[in-house]
Amino acid sequence: MDSRTDSLITSVHRTTRAVAMIVVALLIAGCATSPDAPGVDAGPDPGWEMRVADTTIDVELPEPFVRLVDLGRLRVGMTKQEVLALFPDPVSTRLRGTDELWDYRFAELIFRGNYLRDWFNR
Repeated sequence: MDSRTDSLITSVHRTTRAVAMIVVALLIAGCATSPDAPGVDAGPDPGWEMRVADTTIDVELPEPFVRLVDLGRLRVGMTKQEVLALFPDPVSTRLRGTDELWDYRFAELIFRGNYLRDWFNR
């Protein structure tokens, strides 16, 4: 090999070595950042009392929402007493042939004898 090739190879090695040293220096400097440095969030001061967010929800749902959830508990064949335990105080009751209809604002329940036969949502 001639001297120009040797000189070029040596120059490339020096450049590569210099770039590698700069990269290592930057990595070390990045890891040495102090938690007190501006812009670094070190979390709350352990000497402070931590506040806990109030996650209790004290909201009473309007009647239609409550009743729709309860309608899923109805079953054909339930007794009037079982239905009254879920839905007390129908708005009105009336007879239609041999069936007794209980009217609620959210549904109409149909009884035959003492047993729930069917219901319709409103």
